[in-house]
Amino acid sequence: MFRFFKNVFNAIVIVLACVGITTLWQQHAFDKITENITDMFSTDKTKIEAEVGDFSSVNPEYNIGSAVKVMGYKTVVAQHSNSGQRMIIVDSGKKSLLSEEDIKGDGVKLKLEELSKKFKHNSTSIENMVITEKGYMNAYGQRVPYVKFNAKVSNFPKSNISGIVSVVDSDAENQKLIVSINDKDHYSEIIATEFFKNIKDAKNNP
Repeated sequence: MFRFFKNVFNAIVIVLACVGITTLWQQHAFDKITENITDMFSTDKTKIEAEVGDFSSVNPEYNIGSAVKVMGYKTVVAQHSNSGQRMIIVDSGKKSLLSEEDIKGDGVKLKLEELSKKFKHNSTSIENMVITEKGYMNAYGQRVPYVKFNAKVSNFPKSNISGIVSVVDSDAENQKLIVSINDKDHYSEIIATEFFKNIKDAKNNP
């Protein structure tokens, strides 16, 4: 299990966040592992969180559980206290992972599937992805495109998930991938958009 979680961050969290991290987190499978990863990479949660964004206006019902920096990628993971829904932000700096044009384009499903295949862990993979909706939401003081999806995660108990993927790429120095996921029966668009709309640009982003 430790090797699995290490791979999540080595693969920049992105696809594995979309393929079942919520299920494992709800089962508290990552509690000790998160502590070990933090020690291994000398994570300064407060500093990394401040570099990724200003979260001071986010409602207290959203708990920022972890903030790590691995290989130049800064990742913040938050949880909605009542629903268990996860919100993930990956700040990839200058290294674009997806663009706003990718999200708006007709080929976004293929792009996401390619990322899933590239970063999948052993037998765990995302299957039967269906893009159910496209739209816009607010994040970092901007109007950004998103896609909503349903998918199945192989080899997990609650394998049917729903979520959104969005990108903030107006600043070439700080590309951000935004993800929110939950099991399909409990995913809430309101929970996701309420969190992201209250994030502001980082006060301390070198």
